[in-house]
Amino acid sequence: MLRPLSGTRAGERRALVLSVLATAIVLASTSYALAETQATPVAQTGSAADFGSPPSGQIPILYNDRHVYSKPDVLKQGRVLAAYVKSGTILLPLRSMFEQMGATVSFDPSSQTATVTKAGATINVTVGKPEVIINGESRPLDVPPMIYRGVVLVPVRVISESMGAYVQWVPDRRLVVVRYIPATPPPTEAPAPPPMPEETVAPPPPPAATPNPLKLGGYVRSYYFTRQNASNNPGTQFNFSPGAKYNSNGVNQESWSNGLAPHAEYDFPDSGWIVGGTYFYSIAPTGPCVVVANNAKGGLCGAQIPPGTNQDETLPPYTLSTFDEAYLKYKANGWDGTLGNQLFISPWANPADSRLKPASFEGGDLGYTSPSGWTVEGADMLAYENRTSSAFSRQTLLTSYPSGNNGMPSNIIVPGGQGIDTNGFTYAKLGYANPSGEGIAVDGYFYNVSDLVNMWWGDGKYTFAGAWAPYIAVQGGTESNAGQSFVGKVDSQVFGAQIGFNPYRGLQFTAGYDQIPWHTDNVNLPAGVTCSNSNYQISAKSTLAYFLPLNAAQCYTNASTGLTQIQYGGWASPYTDNYDSDPLFTTNVTQGMADRRAPGSSYKVGLQYTTPNTKWVWIGTDAWYNYGNSLAPENTNIWVLDGRYRFSHMPAHGPYRGLSIRDRYIYRSLSNTFCGAAATNCPTGSTLGAPEFGGLPLFKYNRVQVEYDF
Repeated sequence: MLRPLSGTRAGERRALVLSVLATAIVLASTSYALAETQATPVAQTGSAADFGSPPSGQIPILYNDRHVYSKPDVLKQGRVLAAYVKSGTILLPLRSMFEQMGATVSFDPSSQTATVTKAGATINVTVGKPEVIINGESRPLDVPPMIYRGVVLVPVRVISESMGAYVQWVPDRRLVVVRYIPATPPPTEAPAPPPMPEETVAPPPPPAATPNPLKLGGYVRSYYFTRQNASNNPGTQFNFSPGAKYNSNGVNQESWSNGLAPHAEYDFPDSGWIVGGTYFYSIAPTGPCVVVANNAKGGLCGAQIPPGTNQDETLPPYTLSTFDEAYLKYKANGWDGTLGNQLFISPWANPADSRLKPASFEGGDLGYTSPSGWTVEGADMLAYENRTSSAFSRQTLLTSYPSGNNGMPSNIIVPGGQGIDTNGFTYAKLGYANPSGEGIAVDGYFYNVSDLVNMWWGDGKYTFAGAWAPYIAVQGGTESNAGQSFVGKVDSQVFGAQIGFNPYRGLQFTAGYDQIPWHTDNVNLPAGVTCSNSNYQISAKSTLAYFLPLNAAQCYTNASTGLTQIQYGGWASPYTDNYDSDPLFTTNVTQGMADRRAPGSSYKVGLQYTTPNTKWVWIGTDAWYNYGNSLAPENTNIWVLDGRYRFSHMPAHGPYRGLSIRDRYIYRSLSNTFCGAAATNCPTGSTLGAPEFGGLPLFKYNRVQVEYDF
């Protein structure tokens, strides 16, 4: 539930913004009500029928006056739920339309031919071939069938001439009307002729079943994670052999945890209004680690020595109990607004749902997507619940100490160590996507994260036509500290590019690149802050107001001038830090450039294969990161193997229901960690096991994830 903030001017401004968002949602629901307009049926004759002249792009479908597919830019299980207009011709999704008319549809991917069968009719169409064969008779088409977002679309004539359906574009309602009355089967015996011919009237279409406005669902998750932090490297060794310096980072981790999340949503019929919520409860195992205090830094569950293991605190061993979703939503006529606790989705603030529960946001969001493909959106989020917490708070991942996360930078000193409250963030988006699914898609974003940073971010993608669906994508942004700048000076720029294609059915290849340039300042260090010229690291007992990189060279002091060169420039991400859920093309499961808070350059390649029945999904990725600067080199490599199996078939429509199991194996190596470790260069005379940039020379992570969706 929403809680009022303190009575500051910032809080008053946020309350006013939320009031405006709520008012806009209400106005959207009333000002866009459609007038009841009847489509003029077009009789299907041997001559070319006039189906109207809609504009190019996606158009919603009204089928038999009841089923309105009004979200043309959304795909559900690979089905296009809208008409598509190209060169003045209306094309309809072949499978979804014919199956609603009682026909059976099959598709041969090798010949790209679809076959539709129904009593009294057999229809064949081939992608790219401008003809339809109805009961063996070939008829020409002005526009050939095509594949749009993986779905076969056919010109409206195929539906009208083969099935006798009525189709019409209705301009004032901006939708395509399709009406179909199944033919009455002929009697087994010819009836006696009536005394006088009389006109017959076709019966009205049968009423469609009214969908249940109450939707119930949710999931049960059981996750088992193991982390191998120790390796045969000084600083992370299992034993205390002579000359080796033991480091607590070398303790391995192991956790098993379970969670239940029932979800309910009620859709008020014909109104666009929806209320919903999700309650999450984690089932904690027994033992001392169920006590939250025992998981604090230095606590019982985080201070084991080999061969004992610590908890993987990204799977909390203590109980979580929260309504992470509790919302009022309006969704109709292109508008989509949500008020309350919600799973907000955007590039730099998102649910990061790879643990027992997702991260949630508390606030308001309102967006509008036009039929032509333009989207505008605004949001104001006041509070945040991270994925290891049961409570919404005004702290971010960079201004708190979340379980299993890096948290507050070590050079930012907060009295009492309780973190820093901020007033959330405001957000704006403007985007365009070609309604065909091919061509260009471009988005621009702005985030003002209160008293931390201002972000400008953009991305674009162009998808080429063709069986391989090749694409090229770019991304970029700039970021600077804002307000009270609680995490210090931030000055960061990002540029990235990616290519991808599908060389075989179900197989996708991608390759990406990202770059963040380094920045330097020469400063006099404040009292209580020192710089080591042997390992280029800052040690702070008071605040040094810079956003510094992790496990990379940070500083160097010039003995003659007394000035210290500060190396910085990493991207600060208050709502994805250490969650590997940011939008950078090269982020690779456990880590990416934003998680390291470091500038540099990176590359990533990946392959994904999905079997034709969609039960098996295999993913393999490999990424390389260069965090070296003018002071010292640093290189990181991460490769991942990921396999998933669904025990049930994917439904034709709607979400997956059933059991699934997933295993993710991650291998990560770093250079310049501890003196004597692999790929580490320390000054002559350095103690074996002394830290260079820190981190783990070798890290292995295995995640077994069992889930049942209901």
